[in-house]
Amino acid sequence: MNAKNALSCAVVTACAVGAIAVAAPARAATAAAAHGPRTTTVYTETNAATGNAILAYRADGSIVGRFATGGLGNGGGLGSQGAVTVADHGRTLYAVNAGSDTVSRFSIDRHGSLHLQSTAPTGAGPVSVASHGDRVYVLGQSTVTALRRLGNRLIPLGRQPLSAGAAGAAQVAVVPGGSALLVTEKGSSTLDVLPLDSAGAPGPASSVPSAGQTPFGFAFGRGGTAVVSNVGAGAGASSASAYRFSAHGTLRKTAATVPDGQTAACWVAVGADGRTAYVENAGSGTVSTYAVGADGSLRLLDASATTPGGHVGDATVSGDALWILDNRDGRIDAVPLAADGTPGAPTVTVAGLPASSAGMAAVTR
Repeated sequence: MNAKNALSCAVVTACAVGAIAVAAPARAATAAAAHGPRTTTVYTETNAATGNAILAYRADGSIVGRFATGGLGNGGGLGSQGAVTVADHGRTLYAVNAGSDTVSRFSIDRHGSLHLQSTAPTGAGPVSVASHGDRVYVLGQSTVTALRRLGNRLIPLGRQPLSAGAAGAAQVAVVPGGSALLVTEKGSSTLDVLPLDSAGAPGPASSVPSAGQTPFGFAFGRGGTAVVSNVGAGAGASSASAYRFSAHGTLRKTAATVPDGQTAACWVAVGADGRTAYVENAGSGTVSTYAVGADGSLRLLDASATTPGGHVGDATVSGDALWILDNRDGRIDAVPLAADGTPGAPTVTVAGLPASSAGMAAVTR
């Protein structure tokens, strides 16, 4: 990764991590009448060194509130995907506190407001958090910390170091089925796999060479395929790769580097049906689309399917839109999606976010 791309992903990654959702397509008229219109609440963290907080917005840009995490941010970029995540069918939110080495757990009420339940210690410099049932996994600079939710508390389950030589941890997620954790390592261009035992505690990490240089973010598509972005080594050198897990927990490559001709591919989101992957190219200000095959293959559909500009960052798909965080320009972009997953023109729905903002998540009710 050259200095230009390193800076691009490091700075943009303050726009780092996100997952947002949008209202699902309208139900039948009778359901709408019975339950009323669905609304989306979007969450990002300030990552402020003086006191981290979650900012909550409606999808129309109106603010719901600011909620202190009880921890500290690092005041800059996290260089990761997944700093904030929603769990329990929209009832719980987790957020990392990179400046105080903790993770925070909130409950989410029916209005989208947050209520801090607890904080728990993690490894040094947490950048990404994932959950599976009542288990929580936090990725730090060199470790993964496992916790169990018990009432309002988070109880330690164990901590494992990343593989020898691993560097630049970017994201952790639980693989489909819950048998292992997957971690991307930007600095060493490797992927780590940590098996999970019956209690959800991680075992020792094993390392797999990345198909592309500087693997960053990933999301799971059809058939459990992990679509991973590769920053690459210079302008126009970005790509995506794909992997699947065997029944025995080993990771195998199903698609080598599929170039998109863009710069600094850092974040990945996948459509609801798992068939379309959206790769956010921070250096180009574009989003590339890939088709995810039933066999785990990848095919580039459009190298610049939509062009929000700026430093496009972490994103997610829900319902009929793709939402993207750009913390350099302090905004959240909404991109409508056609029925076949083709993205339309982006619009700015939130502006004025702090430059240190990181992570995104959302709940639609």
